[in-house]
Amino acid sequence: MDGEVWGEAEVPFPDWKGTAQLDERLTVPWEGLARTVGLDSEQWQVVGFSIGGGEHGYDLRLVAAPRDVWEKVKADDRAEIEVTEFLVHDVDPLAILQQMTHVFELKMRLRAFDGRTVRVRALSDLPSELFVDENFGPQEG
Repeated sequence: MDGEVWGEAEVPFPDWKGTAQLDERLTVPWEGLARTVGLDSEQWQVVGFSIGGGEHGYDLRLVAAPRDVWEKVKADDRAEIEVTEFLVHDVDPLAILQQMTHVFELKMRLRAFDGRTVRVRALSDLPSELFVDENFGPQEG
């Protein structure tokens, strides 16, 4: 099998596009992604994970390199690394995400605004509350 490049997230009709970043939790009870899903961390190094799905639920996939391959990787090397993709069964991917997270941010924007600057000039709450902003004046929901 020649394999495929594990790259950016893709869906057939991307109405929304964006980015995500996660600062992994370092405190108990989190024991690491590999151990949590039952992957032997003595044999495998997790390189990435993805959560995908849709209307009928989500799945969690890990990409991991065998330790002997991982140990040959140099920090400044831009060479391709070969991995195995694991579909993780019998887990709630969003619960795993919550367990592993110290800080998480996901930002999505309508595809028509991809690449454009979006500037926040006011803050509010939902359900709406009265707020005042120096740029727009008093606003009522």
